Amino acid sequence: MKDLGAQISAIVPCYNTATYLAQALDSIFAQIPAPCEVIVIDDGSTDASAAIATGYGDPRVRCYHQSNQGISAARNRGLSLASGAVIAFLDADDLWPQDSLGARLRRLEATPDLDGVFGRVACFISPELPEQIRNSWFCPPGSQPGRMAGSLLLRRRAFECGGTFDVGLQVGEVIDWCARAQERGMRLAQVDAVVLHRRIHGANTTLRTQRLQADYLRVLRATLERRRTAADGVEPTVR
Repeated sequence: MKDLGAQISAIVPCYNTATYLAQALDSIFAQIPAPCEVIVIDDGSTDASAAIATGYGDPRVRCYHQSNQGISAARNRGLSLASGAVIAFLDADDLWPQDSLGARLRRLEATPDLDGVFGRVACFISPELPEQIRNSWFCPPGSQPGRMAGSLLLRRRAFECGGTFDVGLQVGEVIDWCARAQERGMRLAQVDAVVLHRRIHGANTTLRTQRLQADYLRVLRATLERRRTAADGVEPTVR
């Protein structure tokens, strides 16, 4: 595990997440092994997110600023800057539990033909929120398998299959990317361990219901269209 573990790049997109960013970074550096580099993409934040990243105090953290372009563009920027052979993502408001990277990395190293590994996701309502708000939101109990960015650990070659994330999507972009990559031969496996703690709070992208429905419909249509063109013998385009 030592050799591959030393080649992990973690990409952290952030937009006005100063309240949570330091906790996310702490959870990254609590991993064994920890990534060799952590690339924070400040996507046009107007709060102290960039200051927290640049002042974190670990030379492995590098912060880059861009105008607000959305989470897909932020992840793509991180990919273009990453040097590691293995790529991990963590949204700035989420957390990796203990042994999140280790559990995924052990499976990836044990099966060289695998392009990526994902695990289970457990949600929690952010504890600083007022009790009245916390009690009004539903938090799924237990954990579920989740192909979310923060639960994926991917060899860099996986992006040769899937290309980059679709910048036209604000939600559903990871589902779309996985579908494209697997259609072109990427192999994913699951570990039966919780590898991501997904924070529920008022600004979550996935709580924006109308955009959620619209983007998921777009992903579904695009997937069906690619399958249709493949069946007709036309090579689908990688975005």
